[in-house]
Amino acid sequence: KNQGMSTKEALEKVEQWLETIGLPTSGQKFPNQLSGGQQQRVALARALALSPGLLLLDEPLSALDAKVRVHLRDEICKLQRKLGITTIMVTHDQDEALSMADRIVVMNHGVIEQVGTPQEIYQQPATRFVAEFVGSMNFIETSVVTESQVRIAETLLPAPSLTNRKVQRGDRFDLAVRPENIKFVENYRNSLPVRITATEFLGAFFRVDCELQNDSQAKPIVVDVPV
Repeated sequence: KNQGMSTKEALEKVEQWLETIGLPTSGQKFPNQLSGGQQQRVALARALALSPGLLLLDEPLSALDAKVRVHLRDEICKLQRKLGITTIMVTHDQDEALSMADRIVVMNHGVIEQVGTPQEIYQQPATRFVAEFVGSMNFIETSVVTESQVRIAETLLPAPSLTNRKVQRGDRFDLAVRPENIKFVENYRNSLPVRITATEFLGAFFRVDCELQNDSQAKPIVVDVPV
C-alpha cells in the first residue's frame, strides 16, 4: 500500500520474489516455520522488493551455522550480480569479506586502514593491523647485516626484496609471511632451522607450530601444509 500497489500487484510481486530467492511455496508460512537461512533470504527479498538504489547488509549471516552461512553467501552474491544493485555489507568475518566483495574497506576503531580488492587486501596489506586482521600472518624478527643479507635468530639468509622501504645495515624489522607461503625442506642451503612443537589437522591442511632452533624465545612460526 505504501508503494501505491493494488493487492493483486503486491501478491504478484511477493510471488515473484519468493521465486527469485528459491522459496516459491513458502508464501503462507510463518517465520517460525522457516529455517534460519530461509528467514535471511526472506528478509533480503523484502529489502529488494522496494527496488533500492543502495542495499546495506549489516552482519546478515552472523547467526547462521557454518554450512548454511557458506551456502547463503553464495546465493547473495549470485542474486546481487543478477540484479546489479550496489551493496554495502558490514561483517567481522574475514572469509566472508574475501569471498563476497569486489572491494573491501578495512576499518580499525572507525579509521580506514586500507581500501582494495580482496587480493590486494590479502596479498599486499598496507598496515600491520590489516595483515593481522585478515587471514593469518607470521611476523619474524629480522635484522639487516648487509644489503644482500639478513639475520633471523643466528641464521644468515638472502635479503628479501622490499618494495615499500629501503633498509640499511643494522636496521631491524618484522618480516611478514603467510603460513601457506612457507615450506618445509631438508638440508636446503638458504633455509631457517626450526623445531616442530605442535600440529593441528584442519581438513584441507595441517597447521604446524614451529620454534626457531637458535631462539626458543622468539614468537612461534605457523606453517600451513596441504594434506
